[in-house]
Amino acid sequence: MSHEFHSFYYDQMGDEPVTDDFVVPVGTELTEKLLQELIDEHKDKHLPRLQYLAAAYKTHYEIFGRDKKPDYKPDNRLAADMAYDITETFEGYFIGIPVDIKIDGESGDAQKAEYLKTYYRRNHQEDTDAELSKMASKFGYSYEMFYQDDEGKPRSVAVSPLTSFMVYDDSVLKRPLFFVRYSYDEEGRIVGSYSDSQYVIKFDDKSGAMEFVDIDEHYFHAVPAVCFMQNIEKRGLYEGVLNLIEAYNRVLSEKANDVEYFSDAYMVIEGMELPDDFKKDLKEYKLINLYNNNGEVPTKAYFMPKPDADGEQENLINRLEMLIFKMAMVPDITDESFSTASGTALKMRLMPMSNLARNKERKFVYGIQERLKLLANYPDKPFTGDDWERVEIVMHRNMPEDLASEADVASRLSGIVSEETQLSVLSCVDDAKSEIERKNAEKEARVQVVTDGLPTNRTEKKREPTMYEITSILSQRKRGQLTRNNAIEMMKRIGVDEDDAIRYLNDKDEGE
Repeated sequence: MSHEFHSFYYDQMGDEPVTDDFVVPVGTELTEKLLQELIDEHKDKHLPRLQYLAAAYKTHYEIFGRDKKPDYKPDNRLAADMAYDITETFEGYFIGIPVDIKIDGESGDAQKAEYLKTYYRRNHQEDTDAELSKMASKFGYSYEMFYQDDEGKPRSVAVSPLTSFMVYDDSVLKRPLFFVRYSYDEEGRIVGSYSDSQYVIKFDDKSGAMEFVDIDEHYFHAVPAVCFMQNIEKRGLYEGVLNLIEAYNRVLSEKANDVEYFSDAYMVIEGMELPDDFKKDLKEYKLINLYNNNGEVPTKAYFMPKPDADGEQENLINRLEMLIFKMAMVPDITDESFSTASGTALKMRLMPMSNLARNKERKFVYGIQERLKLLANYPDKPFTGDDWERVEIVMHRNMPEDLASEADVASRLSGIVSEETQLSVLSCVDDAKSEIERKNAEKEARVQVVTDGLPTNRTEKKREPTMYEITSILSQRKRGQLTRNNAIEMMKRIGVDEDDAIRYLNDKDEGE
């Protein structure tokens, strides 16, 4: 005897969705017949789940599709925007601060860094990353598709899994073989394209059967798409609490019905029979008439009391709300206790969401590395070959910082740890090494002012001014601590020619 276990989706849709990846044997050729089979499988087995998740994000819940109640009964349909709130809270924490990328160390890296900076700016990559992350939170995964723009430059766009899917080989590496995108035209016919490692092939079924209609070469030398995953299971952020959200909506709606029902109490007329022209529909006027022919019951009128389940309903609503946020591992940051929590207490309360973010970060960084690999494949200089391996990817958490507490901890570490470790405690310091260098440069500049440019060590050899000394003087000038003439004199004292000093100051003023 076997037992079949059904999920929440089966209860809602009458079928169990498929979440497995599309896998075909190594070396498989994508024919029109196989493409049609893959699209049909995506529509029938994958799309219902994705559409349900998309609907939840838009606050389209089961409560709005319930059968209408009779006209004489209250029929409120209320839905809390839980899925949206959970997603936006997590996304603000996870990627509210854009991702940093940088290349360090070797000659020529300045040009490569500038290339990546230009690409990110041209492609509006901060916005694309935010969309990729949000779609991954909603559906469990998302796609970034690459293409060549009109100027021959590489570009990318976030693509929803509602209209696309990746096909992998059946090796242990699960290498991408094809990326398929499809949609429907005004007549309901399929149109789309798929990409392999060399070509982009367009297709449609306008002739009544799937047919390849056009082919173009791309230059990424790999499937020009990257999958960004929420987690290894490709499970959406609020997917595990959908049943609780649906229950919350039902209880909330019935609570509103009860409030409306209780506010419209029934009147009882007891002891006399009302005339027929007065006795209207009981359901319409909420009237009950009790009488007997012997006149033994005195005449009286009163409102009938109704049962009150307010306490039980409130307990259930509160319990469901608590479970939704707890099981989703995303706290309700609008709670009053968050505004009064100390730095340590706040971090403890955010730890479940921090763990979620750490798991997602590993997948997201992997996706960015695959993006950089495709950019290195593209015949566009100077970012080529294995340059993608030397790119440092840094993600930040967007959360309130208790700088007073951090400063206290940093000061207590003085004399115990290195200055670099001491400064790394402060969230306002991005790079402790650079901060130390800037601090020393400012200290040297102040010493130069006090000693009037004379060396404190008479045997000190003349040296070239450092960029940190120059930027320190420019910073003081920018803050209004120095006049222009004083700034020029200070630069001359550290060894800068007057013409160069004037040029530095002019560059700063033009930059402002």
